[in-house]
Amino acid sequence: MDQVKIGRFIAACRKAGGWTQSEIAAQLGVSDKAVSKWETGKSLPDYPLLLPLCSLLKITLNELLLAERISDAEYKEKSDQILYDMIGQWLGQDQALPQRKRNHSCPVLNVSHVRKIYTEEEVKTLAVDDVSFEVEKGSFIGIMGASGCGKTTLLKLIATMDRVSEGTIEIAGQPLQALTEPQLAQFRGTHLGFIFQEYNLLDTLTLRENIALALAIRSTAPAHSQKFIEELAEKFEIAEVLDQFPYAVSGGQRQRCACARAIASHPSLILADEPTGALDSRSARQLLEMLVMLRRDYGATLLMATHDVMSASYCDRILFMRDGRIQTELERGSLSKQAYFTEILKTLTDVTERAVHGA
Repeated sequence: MDQVKIGRFIAACRKAGGWTQSEIAAQLGVSDKAVSKWETGKSLPDYPLLLPLCSLLKITLNELLLAERISDAEYKEKSDQILYDMIGQWLGQDQALPQRKRNHSCPVLNVSHVRKIYTEEEVKTLAVDDVSFEVEKGSFIGIMGASGCGKTTLLKLIATMDRVSEGTIEIAGQPLQALTEPQLAQFRGTHLGFIFQEYNLLDTLTLRENIALALAIRSTAPAHSQKFIEELAEKFEIAEVLDQFPYAVSGGQRQRCACARAIASHPSLILADEPTGALDSRSARQLLEMLVMLRRDYGATLLMATHDVMSASYCDRILFMRDGRIQTELERGSLSKQAYFTEILKTLTDVTERAVHGA
């Protein structure tokens, strides 16, 4: 995919339609700087913005991805193939895992009728509204939704960083509401792994020491720890920078270190909150492939909050949130990554249209 060519095409269509960068930015709810980056080829629009952008510019998604106009005579021939080919290049190699039968008997995570209400100056805000779902061992689940839909609040509740107002959350069979604050802290250190958008590495420790810290919490023997850390460093392609401090390595290397730290203590569940948000497209794809590797090689169970369709396409099941509730869900099943990507876009469009029409 030629990002620079797409940028020039966006600029040409914008000018042909009589739009300024500021007007496009206002229509899409982004900054002028974001539109400028698209047009200079420095970045691409976030995936939820692709269809609205096409509508404003009066072009099809195929034309945007191809970065040229398609005549009526050519459209039928090129349409689906262009879309699938371009999405295939965008997403990279399809590495679908063998499908497993769903096992509901012993889920790693069980969220049942959870509500979260915040009260400020006698004003109540319902952030999470009657949410229920299960996550089975070895699965990679995504939670998608626009900013403010409740996905980050839900993740905080599961992460034991906040308490539910109603309902129950169980992780590895342990009801969280039954634990005291000291017990929650201990539970968090032994049963949960975290991958954040901003890495959350300790700047005064090397990458090696950041990973070792997770092992120290579980009282792993130092000799075993060092060997295991070096094995993880090889897996996550950070062996050459293992003794560097976070500020001295790239954003992608910092996030891969965060992945290694998350799996180091063999947690019951790994929680990822917009993990690709601070990465360029190449580093984001590399990270997502490593999250899939965590599931495949270590049997990890992952729950990821994201608004990004490319990130979501790596999950085997996606929960779509709006207004604090799960509106619908989508399973990949036997779909190719390209077909799954398209289904995600369609589902997001359906959820958005229902919101506009008050359904």
